[in-house]
Amino acid sequence: MIYHFLRLLSFVLVRPFYRIKYNGKANVPKGAFVLASNHISYFDPICLGMGFRRKIWFMAKSELFTNHGAFAGTFLRLCGVFPVVRSSADKGAVDKASELLHKGKIVGVFPQGGIRRDGQPFEPKAGAALLAAKNCVPLLPVLIKAEGKIRPFSKISVTIGEAVFPTDDSLKGARELNRRFKAQINKMSEE
Repeated sequence: MIYHFLRLLSFVLVRPFYRIKYNGKANVPKGAFVLASNHISYFDPICLGMGFRRKIWFMAKSELFTNHGAFAGTFLRLCGVFPVVRSSADKGAVDKASELLHKGKIVGVFPQGGIRRDGQPFEPKAGAALLAAKNCVPLLPVLIKAEGKIRPFSKISVTIGEAVFPTDDSLKGARELNRRFKAQINKMSEE
């Protein structure tokens, strides 16, 4: 409920001040999938939420829930964000994401593990691909680009690539999925 209210509020408060262009909306699969995007600013979840009609359940670093007070953690949870302990095999987060995928939901992941503004090639950690392979759902590559630092009246483009499908749920299958996903995002960034 809060997510959809905030999404509507974003169209009123954000859309007039940021020039966001969405490309590739026809590539969005029906049913469950893992949305995996590069991460260039704290504004990225808002850009993604505005571009997808369905709710995105974002995984976010656990520090956002613990280091910013009880109100921040409660607010994030009410928005459908759930914590993940980075650089670990966080079974609780994986179980939560799997449960959502089994219910046909979208799980949003920033597989670089944090914000990367340096313009270097996209280097995803394997978590998003492992999640997609384990649950036999597509991995949807999304590329966010901006001219300089994101400020009011910035030009922002959100490009939705073609979904990458797992071949099997093995570790080897997840590595192959991650390789194909990484290649697609890097190709999209060059276009």
